[in-house]
Amino acid sequence: MRLLIAAFALLFTASPAAAEWWRAETNNFVIISEDGEDDVREFAIKLERFDMALRYLQNMPIGEPQPTPATKLTVYRFGSVSDIGRMAGSSGVAGFYIPRAGDSVSFTPVRQDRRRSMTVVNVDRSRNRQAELDTVSVLQHEYIHYFMMQHFPAAYPAWYVEGYAELLATIRFNDDGTFHVGDPPQYRAFQIFQLRQFPIEDMLNQQHELSGYEGFQFYGTGWLLAHYLNFDPQRLAQLNEYLVAIGEGEDSLTAARRIFGDLDEIDRALREYRDGPFPGYDVTMPGYVEPQVQMRRLTDMEEELIREEMELRRGVSEDEAADIAGDILRKADGNPLPSNSHALGLLARAYYYAEDYDNALAAAERLIEVDENNIMGPLVASWVASERSEDDPSWHDRAVQYAADALFIDEYDPRTRIAYYYSFLAADMEVPENAIIALEQAFDTAGSDPTYRVFLARQLIYEDRLPTAKQVLQPIAFRGHNQGPRDDEEERDPSERPPSLDDIMAKINEGDRDAALSMMDELIDWEPEDA
Repeated sequence: MRLLIAAFALLFTASPAAAEWWRAETNNFVIISEDGEDDVREFAIKLERFDMALRYLQNMPIGEPQPTPATKLTVYRFGSVSDIGRMAGSSGVAGFYIPRAGDSVSFTPVRQDRRRSMTVVNVDRSRNRQAELDTVSVLQHEYIHYFMMQHFPAAYPAWYVEGYAELLATIRFNDDGTFHVGDPPQYRAFQIFQLRQFPIEDMLNQQHELSGYEGFQFYGTGWLLAHYLNFDPQRLAQLNEYLVAIGEGEDSLTAARRIFGDLDEIDRALREYRDGPFPGYDVTMPGYVEPQVQMRRLTDMEEELIREEMELRRGVSEDEAADIAGDILRKADGNPLPSNSHALGLLARAYYYAEDYDNALAAAERLIEVDENNIMGPLVASWVASERSEDDPSWHDRAVQYAADALFIDEYDPRTRIAYYYSFLAADMEVPENAIIALEQAFDTAGSDPTYRVFLARQLIYEDRLPTAKQVLQPIAFRGHNQGPRDDEEERDPSERPPSLDDIMAKINEGDRDAALSMMDELIDWEPEDA
């Protein structure tokens, strides 16, 4: 029952340029960027200001330090939009984010492409017909997904997840410390003006299966509706009532008709609203202090292995991981167990993802010798021992001890608590109370990770705490609505597909603990034959 790892089909093919690589760290971010020192620092300040703005808008404390660097989002910033697209396996991607407990990452370009097209009406109703794919807004959009899932998880409908992210992604910062909310996303102009507006009734209908075009319009029409509802006081009150109703289990379309009234009228209002001017407001944060940034150049070995590092943190297949391990060895002077701590950490991960457990354990134990404070040593060793304990129970004690060693290094890194819990689950042993508590305590720092939520919900179902399991699963289950099955899923026999979260939620709602637990275990263990 191997820990789930996001995998992508394509390796990153863009070669890092000869530019400098800098590491900038703020209160909530680690930025690793291929750029000049001043530009990286400025980027880090703006990104931290964005987090401060979100916290202020949500009445959250500002300036509180993260409990561990592992809970900071790492942003890799390099190349152009096309480089990011190649890394994501899609030419249309200008930035992407992967939520993982203790290892969340985002990828964004240093350079952005320019293109000429119609723009959304500016606040002053001007048009210059020059629109950019705003890569900073794309990154901010993705960060909002992380922020809301981590701090305010709820059963938000998919159109609002994307529309609200677009609404706040265009926050504009002023030199005096204030910021402006409400600017239109210029890069959505084509969707808003040239494409047919997504009918509101269809968009709000959870049972309506989306076409590719309609999924695209979650961003354009979704932003337009989110802006309209948030900036009209009467509609804002209705929006809040609607979101509460959704969270309590009411059908989306039923709640919308009851609360918003005539949806055709909203359709007509949006067609008028899109011509602007769009309302917005400036926000002043009392006692604003510019974020502090710690800067350093990457070491020679870090720069040499930056491509391998990004690929491993993006997610790789078993074969790709084996190739990466070979690349690391070649760049580390061909030594099968390098003495460099950074290289060893990457090598241990690569071997583990390649399911080469002998070499993964050797690299992890060598890392423990070389750098006793590097958490990847005991962490990877615990993962390996847990996998081996499935067939050989004698490995269980080692898995537990390695996880405990990792906890000693950084008890707030959610990966350590999850590894401790997993060391029992993988061995099919009764999980002790302290391991269950450790898993639950990770929620404050791992709640944005869907895989973690699945493991936590599985434990809650096992304990017959079905209402709490439902709360944990609902935010990630609800977001899949409207999507419909993929083409390959439609062709596959139901017995060859894993249970869906909707299936599991249905059993939870029925109070059928045994069926929900069986389906959850099947989901966790399931691997496609063609993986």
